Amino acid sequence: MFKRFKNIKPSTLLIHLIVTLAYPAAKAALAPVNKLQVFIDVMTIIALMLLFIGVFYSLFIRGDYDISGFFLRRGMKQGEKNFDAYESDMKEKREAVFNYPLFLGLLYLIVAAVVAYTVL
Repeated sequence: MFKRFKNIKPSTLLIHLIVTLAYPAAKAALAPVNKLQVFIDVMTIIALMLLFIGVFYSLFIRGDYDISGFFLRRGMKQGEKNFDAYESDMKEKREAVFNYPLFLGLLYLIVAAVVAYTVL
């Protein structure tokens, strides 16, 4: 994961931050009491969901589902390549990918734990 940090695109990271923090911020703003606690609770739930999605995306990035994608494309008659050519094409595409859900899930979980420990 650390070697992929060079693949972070600031615009994509900013969009992911805005989208994933919009719901916790809205829930905290609409809460009648304990706004910070509501924000931390919702951010923890979002972080756990992002971690779950990030683990599966990590498996996809590693190439664990290449054979399934190959047979799916072959069944739909979209590709006439053999598996080795398909795998090398997919490997080239995966080289430039960063796992935003896993990174943000870890970051949000750490931030929520630190804020909860120090403030609440």
